[in-house]
Formats: sequence, structure tokens, C-alpha cells
Amino acid sequence: MKLDREMEMLLNEIPLLLHGDVLGCGEPAAAETDTDAVDFSYLIQELGEMGFVEDDDNGFLYPRKASSSPTSNLHFMDAENFVASRPFSMDKDRERALFDPFPFSSTCFDAAVGDDWDLLCPPARSRLCMTARPKKGTCSNGCQATSPKKCAAAKSSKYESLVGLRGYMYHVARDQHGCRFLQQRLDDGKREVDFIFTGVARHAVDLMVNPFGNYLMQKLLAVCSEEQRMGIVLTLTKDPFVLVRISLNVHGTRAVQKLIESLRAREEIQLVVAALRPGFLELIKDPNGNHVVQKCLQSFGADDNKPIFDAAAVYCLDIGMQCHGCCVLQRCIARSTREHKEKLVAAIARNGFELAQDAYGNYVVQYVIELKVATANASLAQQFEGKYIHLSMQKFSSNVVEKCLKVFKEADKANIILELLSAPQFERLLLHPYANYVVYAALQNSKVHNISTKTESTRERSVLTICLCLRSTEPFC
Repeated sequence: MKLDREMEMLLNEIPLLLHGDVLGCGEPAAAETDTDAVDFSYLIQELGEMGFVEDDDNGFLYPRKASSSPTSNLHFMDAENFVASRPFSMDKDRERALFDPFPFSSTCFDAAVGDDWDLLCPPARSRLCMTARPKKGTCSNGCQATSPKKCAAAKSSKYESLVGLRGYMYHVARDQHGCRFLQQRLDDGKREVDFIFTGVARHAVDLMVNPFGNYLMQKLLAVCSEEQRMGIVLTLTKDPFVLVRISLNVHGTRAVQKLIESLRAREEIQLVVAALRPGFLELIKDPNGNHVVQKCLQSFGADDNKPIFDAAAVYCLDIGMQCHGCCVLQRCIARSTREHKEKLVAAIARNGFELAQDAYGNYVVQYVIELKVATANASLAQQFEGKYIHLSMQKFSSNVVEKCLKVFKEADKANIILELLSAPQFERLLLHPYANYVVYAALQNSKVHNISTKTESTRERSVLTICLCLRSTEPFC
């Protein structure tokens, strides 16, 4: 068979030929100087199966008509974006399968070169395309546009590539590269947004918890219309526990937070809050779900968040003694107003003694003390009375006692100090790893005349004198 040196150069430009054993010929060999010494029979066979025929006059290969082209396993795509696929037919009448490569044609490489793999043909150009190269300063379509993005033909090609995914949009969204492609198409205009929304809206639940699909849903929620967003909300809130399950997922929590950020209509907000309500306690204590609740507190008004405030008040002891719950509880207090805040603060104050001794609950109690709500602090002082020595010798509650000495009224401070002075072995408090900080806080925040008038025994006066001498010293441990 007649093959000259020019044919060999053309064949060497086929994409992926030098990137591996694509044609079954092993590692690429060094260029041969003698054409007759190289056996190209296997290559001719593969090209023939792809639909190329040999011209009897000059030995060049030309594409055969699509109607008579057999199938082939040879896929010409660049190595970076190569996607394996099953054999395909070049019959134009058959509907193409997802990610099937497109057949070569005389106009294949005239298509606009856009974003990597989403083109209708491979991005790399080859001299197998018997067309002239575009002039410098023009796009690949030969028009005067300076870039493919400004070319009308390129935009049309992008939309046509999107239309080719009809019926497969859900599967494309679950793929890493497919999801990225769809996100890029969302920036092209309303027509693309509407087309993608139609393909993925009914799969919103599955895509929100998908490692790749959740990013597409986040982008879609940011650009879709109000009617489309309401459609997604209705899909997610049809079953109340569906939205809770998504919020507990490591990927779904981000998509739900994006949904909450995008909500504007009161009806949408009420639907979402009502759907989350059955799982508030579980969400607040979950490492992923607590961010959804905090996003609600941040994005919605106090009236819309009323169900969250009510749940927090009822379960404040359980929530406050959990690492994520203590943060949510403080956020609830900060975002609530009027009666909601009073109800929350009162509920926490009633459970102050238990929370003060907890690793996480003590922060909630300190937060409430700093609010300087008279009724709450009076309730806490009543619960702590007679137990300050016990609380001062514990790691977490000692911080609460220090906060009391800084914030409480002078009369309550005096009562705390007198209780400390009346300890049977006061020197143990001075040497205790936690209580010594409480004694130091008492020295820093006490007023001598308020204490002196209440000291009754000689021992208490003696201890007070020693403490006054130590007022300017640092903690002992």
C-alpha cells in the first residue's frame, strides 16, 4: 500500500497517539528515517474502521460518509480531558449517548474552541481537517471576533452542546467535570439557566448531598428566578425529614445554607423553618446541622426564628452541655428580642448550677451573667449561695465564680467573699490549682468596707487582713 513521508507526518498528529497504547502499538517508537521499514497496517485498519478511506490517486485518507461508517473504539480526545466510552456509531440518525465522542468530519475543527471538553469536537487542531487555518486576530470560525467567547457562532455551539445533554443532565451533574461544565453554562444567560433547571430540579434532593452536585445546586440557587427557587423549596419541604437529612450531610449542609441565604419571600422562609423544626434538637447538636440553624438565625428575623427560640428554651440544659449546642444557644440569645430573649435567659438561669459545672455549659452561664439581667443574676446568686467553695474548686465552675465576682452587685460580691473566708481551711483555697484564681479575683474586685462590716468572728477578720496584704500579689499557681 502506498504511504509516503507526508502521510506519516499527518498520522503522527492524531491526538493521543503519543500518549499511550491507544492503537495497541505499545510505547511510541523513535521516528524512523526509512518509511518502508515501518509497518502501518494496524493504523490503516483502525482508520478504516473509523470511516476513513484511501484515495487511489495520492494515497491520502479522507473521511467516509457518515451513513456508511462502522463503529470504532478509537477516541480522539486530549489526554487531560479523555473520557472512556463504549463504541459509538457515527450514524447521525441515532441519539448520541452521554459523553460519546463525536465523529471526525471535514468541518469538525471549524467549531468554536471553548472550555475544554464541552465542545462538539476535540479542541486540538490537525491537518486531517482539510480546511485553512483562521487568520491571526480572528476566532476559529473565521469571523472578526477577537476571542471565541465574543463569537456568536461559539455561543451557539456552547448552547448546542448543552442541548445535547437533554435527558442526561442529572448524570452530568454528579460528575466532577460535568458539574463544572454546567456551572460555567449557568453564567451564559437565562436560557441556559432555564434549561439546566429543567434537567436537575426534580433531582434536587440527591444532588444536594452529592460531592459534586451540591456545588451546581448552590450556583443554581444563586442565579435562578423566584418561581424556580420556590419550586426547589417545595421539592425539599414535601417531606419534613428530607431537609433535616440533607442538613445533617457534610455536603448537603452547604447547599441548605445557600438555600437559606437566597430566600426572600416570607412563604419560602416559613416552609423551610417548618421543615427543619422536627429536627431542631438533632441539628443543633450535629457538627454539620448546627451551621444550618445558625444560618437561619443570621438570615431570618426574630419572628421567623421563633420556633428555634422555643426549642432552645425547652432543651437549654441538653443543648448547653454540648460542644456545638453551647454556641447555638449563645447565638439564639444574641439574635432574639424582647420576650424571646427573656424566656431564653430565664430558662438558662433556672439550670445555672448544672450548666456552670459543665465543660461547655459554663460558657453559656458566663454569657448570661455578662448580660446583667437583674432577674437572671439574682436567680443564679440564689442557686450558688452556700456552694461557692465547691464551685471554686472545680475547673469549669471556678470560671463562673470569677465572672460573678466581676459582674454581680456589690452586696452579692460581699456574700461570695464572706463565704470563701469562712472556709474551715482557707489556706487550702490559696494553694488550690483553681480556687486560688477565685481568691485573687475576690481581692481584685472587693471593697473593704463592705466586707468589714459583715465580718463577725476574729478568725474572719484575721483572714481578711492577710488577704488585704496579698491584694497586690499575683495568683499563687
